[in-house]
Amino acid sequence: MSDPRFAWLDGAVVPWNQCTLHARTQGAFWGANVFEGIRAYWRPQDEQLRLFRLDDHLTRLWRSMKCIHMHLRHSPADLREACLDLLRANDFRTDVHVIVVAYFGMGPNYDPLAITDQCGVHITAVPWSRSAGHRDGVSASVSSWRRIGNDSMPPRIKTGANYHNSRMAQHEATRNGFATTLILNQRGNVAEAPGACMMIARDGRLITPPAASGVLEGITLATVAGLAAEIGVAVEYREIDRTELYVADEVFLCGTVAEILPITSIDRLPVGAGVPGPLTRRLQERYDLVVHGQAGPTEWTTPVYAPQEEAAIHA
Repeated sequence: MSDPRFAWLDGAVVPWNQCTLHARTQGAFWGANVFEGIRAYWRPQDEQLRLFRLDDHLTRLWRSMKCIHMHLRHSPADLREACLDLLRANDFRTDVHVIVVAYFGMGPNYDPLAITDQCGVHITAVPWSRSAGHRDGVSASVSSWRRIGNDSMPPRIKTGANYHNSRMAQHEATRNGFATTLILNQRGNVAEAPGACMMIARDGRLITPPAASGVLEGITLATVAGLAAEIGVAVEYREIDRTELYVADEVFLCGTVAEILPITSIDRLPVGAGVPGPLTRRLQERYDLVVHGQAGPTEWTTPVYAPQEEAAIHA
């Protein structure tokens, strides 16, 4: 796959290969950054690309920035427009994954621990197709690594440094022949998967760990909870222990990249019948309508390109 033509760096659209930081910036050296991943969905029927819950992602980015005392010269409105400018510059006609990263620059005397007000933003966007696991389901393990906690590396802050925890867990799972893994918190209860929240279905209701379990406060998770309420399915926020995974009727991940991803086996034990369950399928169908702007709140989807009739008038 060829590289996109453009990226966005500190206020301007730039050629892809010019979106660079010095290796000694705190953002590059120590992962002193915060970020958001955002999906944009292409719908060929109306030739429109739509960013899903862009404003909610930028709000969460600002919350992460607040927690690490980061102050940008760019406003949320600036970054919102930057995402749109970048997608238009690349003229994408496919599903896309957008990453917005706010980073700390070099500290005084190049010290990675020093307090600095020097910071910036880079935004990249790449084509991102849906995985086969969305249809068929994936295998999962329970990781031997434990989840970071709020008293050490707060999961509520979506910072690059936190994701080394996810990376170690994911690599262990991959080496052991699993597609993904579920990470337990320090109490031995389920937290989340690398880069995604999780839900289980039992006896007609959904259960998911609360924020205090060591999870990122998921935007996709909140979306799925809302979709479940629309079809009369209750969502319970409580701790889940390891063996409850084995007796669940259905298990799925939810996240920007994962979307709604069925887990069909855990530790080589089948989940339910070992295939994606009916509730998971029902939520997937509803989710597809919402992200493509065919259902749900209109403010959840942000069109990238001008409508055809408006573009014709301007032409």
